[in-house]
Parts: sequence; structure tokens; C-alpha cells
Amino acid sequence: MTDARLNGAIELVRAGFPDDDSIWLVGGAVRDVLLGRPLSDWDLVTTGDAEQTARAYAKRIGALVFPLSERHGAWRIIGDEHEVDVTGAPDGITADLVRRDLTINAIAARISDGELMAVPGAFDDLEQRTLRAVSDSAFVDDPLRLLRLVRLATELDLEIAAETLVQARRDAILAKTSAGERQRAELERILLSRDPVDGLRQLDELGLLEAVLPELVVLHGVQQNRYHHLDVFDHTLQVLDAANDLVEHPEFAFGTSAAIVASALSVGLDAEVDVALAVRWGALLHDVAKPQTQTTFDDGHIGFPSHAQQGAEVASAIMARLRYSSAMQRCVAMLVREHLRLGFLVPDGTLEPRAVHRYRVATEPWAIATVVVSLADRWSTRGTRARQRWIRRHEQLATAMVQALAEPALPALVRGDVLAEALACDPGPALGVLLAEIAEEQAAGVLTSEAEALAYARTQTRASASDD
Repeated sequence: MTDARLNGAIELVRAGFPDDDSIWLVGGAVRDVLLGRPLSDWDLVTTGDAEQTARAYAKRIGALVFPLSERHGAWRIIGDEHEVDVTGAPDGITADLVRRDLTINAIAARISDGELMAVPGAFDDLEQRTLRAVSDSAFVDDPLRLLRLVRLATELDLEIAAETLVQARRDAILAKTSAGERQRAELERILLSRDPVDGLRQLDELGLLEAVLPELVVLHGVQQNRYHHLDVFDHTLQVLDAANDLVEHPEFAFGTSAAIVASALSVGLDAEVDVALAVRWGALLHDVAKPQTQTTFDDGHIGFPSHAQQGAEVASAIMARLRYSSAMQRCVAMLVREHLRLGFLVPDGTLEPRAVHRYRVATEPWAIATVVVSLADRWSTRGTRARQRWIRRHEQLATAMVQALAEPALPALVRGDVLAEALACDPGPALGVLLAEIAEEQAAGVLTSEAEALAYARTQTRASASDD
């Protein structure tokens, strides 16, 4: 049996191979084509020698090739527009398919003639857009498949079969045994999907959230004050939804300043992730320390003192567990630590230069990202004590802050070595504090020249000596 939808994909692969009955296009590549999705990366299985096949193909198309997994005999070819993974199937294609995770991923098309092979029920499940485990041991064989199940349901808008839901709940605890970087890859794609909240809720319902992000599960049932209308867990998911929309459509909140926001969020934190992804993680983890900081005061008011500071430590630990780079860890921790800062400025009404300077110093180099998380949090806080005018003021303040932060910081009025010489002192923490004070007074318009900065420094130094 052949399928016309696969002809183009097969021809693309066949161009790199002679007519060889041992090579099959498999898995997600076949699934995506049959679902009408674009073919990006290809998975090939050969009943022959995987290394020989991979090297031969790479040579024909002038691409790089390297071993992907010595244990599974897998090789990866990096082309100009796509990647090709080649894996060996010494027991034959049928044996390979029955070892796969889901039926719709267990379909293969032979490169030589387009002949299709599949596990029983695969084509029906594809037609009905259903995710069904191939075997009862599918998740035990590779626990990462549990997260992939939810990721595929979220990304492709597919339903999970009832018996597979039961199976996933039964095996959910195994998900935590997968390597942190593998967990990260699946969680990341859920966060980057169109509706990440749906994915997070399904992870929670299946017990997978408790396995891989237990810090979020304890947010269930944590009640808040009258400014909130939801418990911490549901509030957190609303903040994630709001942050996701702000990242995708900043123009709806920031108007003509949207390009500034988009540019700030597109900055790479490392070779793999950008600030936009950190914003999503920051939104998801912004209140992660509320359970341990919940306090009921004498007047009955509920508060969470220091939850932002403690949350930053928890968030950093989670990022490290998922094997994110140190830059990603620092960024997410800062977003959590500073998510309240903008809101504290709302009662002031106007945005003074001194306040902008302090905000910039506390949040750089990800200041604009903190504005996005803060606004997402504000939008998701609508209890009986919340007022629309406060939300409006927060929105206005967010836009004003973005515009102010887009302006470059003023060049320093005086260098540290010049200041040290003028004061006849050695470099050290005290000098750093004095330079920071000068920078703030400069931002406020109080100091405008090096001479004024030096005079201010001498005055402050005399005052400090007098106090001593």
C-alpha cells in the first residue's frame, strides 16, 4: 500500500540513496506528512548497516555526519535545511515498529517504492487523531515517552486514548527517572506550544507534573488574599497564559513600543534558548515559593513575605535540574525575584527618572522581560479587592517603563580610578557604592558633570567620616 501524500517526502530521501529495499522513512516524519504537516527532520531506519548508510547519504549530499547514540546505533546527518537520523533495525522493520511508543509513530514507508508498514490500528488512530500506546510496556521501556505523550497531544491537538491515559497514570512516577535535559526538551516544547496551559493541566491530571515539577503541584489549594480570585496553582497557569500571549502579541499591550519588547525578548541567552522562553518559565515559577511563605497576620490578612526572593532560589534549582545554562538559570531567577518590582511603582502614578534608574540597575540585562512578567501577573489578579483602574495604571506604567528602558543609560560622569585618585582612597566596595550613588543622582538630573560628581563624592565622604 502506498500513499500519495508521502510521495514527495520519499522522493526527497530517495535522491540521496540508490534503490535500496532496506531503508524506511519512519516515525514522526511519516506521521506529520500524513497529518498534513510540513516535513522537517527525517527519521530513517535501515535493516542494513546504519553507519554505512548514514555515511553514504552524508557524502552524497555533502553534509556532516556523527554518531548520535552508540547504544542504539543511531547516526545524525546535518544538512543545509534538515537533519536526518539513521537507526539500525537488525531484527527487521516489523520488530522496530512494535517497539515504538505510539501507534501513529509506528508507521514506515519504504524508500525504494513507498510501501507502507504499520502496527495494527495505526492508520485508524491517525485518521481519528488519537494517541495510543503501542504496547503495555511502552512507557516502562522509555519513561520520557510519558512527557512526549502530553507534548504531542498539546502540539498537534490530538486526543489520548482512554486506555493510554490509564497506562500513563499508572507509570507516571517513572517520568522523573529520565535525564534532566530530556525532560527539559519535552517541557520546553509544551511551553512553546500555542496553548501551554492545556499541556500543563494534562501533565498535572496524569500525575506527570508531580514527577518532574513537584514544586508546582504543591501550589494547589494555596489560598491567597482578596486581591486574588484563584488559588496559587490556577493563578500561575493564568499568568503563564497571559505571558505567552504577551510574547506572541506584544502589540496588544505595548502598542507602538511592541517592537522594543519583541527585540528584547528575542535576545539569545545561549546557543539554544532566548529570553522569550525564560519569560514563559518565569511566569510559570513566579509564585513557586508561596506555599512555604504563606502567612496569616493578626488582622486575618494573608501574605507571602519574601516569596519572590525565596522563589528565585527555587527557580534557579529547577533550571539547574533541567540542565539549563547558567545564563538561563540567572535570567529565570531574576524574573521571579523581581516580578513585584514594577507593581510597587503603581501607587506613585508617574514614572520618575530616579525610579527608572533603580529599576534598570535591579533588573538589567533583562529589564524589559521583567515588565512582561509583571504585566502578565497583574492581568491575572482579579479578586474582590482588585480594581480596574489599578490594572489600567499598571498597563500604562509598563508601557512607560519599556519606553524609558529603551533609552540607553547615561555614560558615567566619572571613572572609578579618577574618583579613587580624587578621594585618595583605594578601590573597594565603598567606592562602588559611591559610584552607584553618583549614577543615580545623574539619572535624576541632580549631577551633570564630572566636577559636580567629584564634589558630591567629597561631600558624601566627609559626611560618612563625621558619622563615624
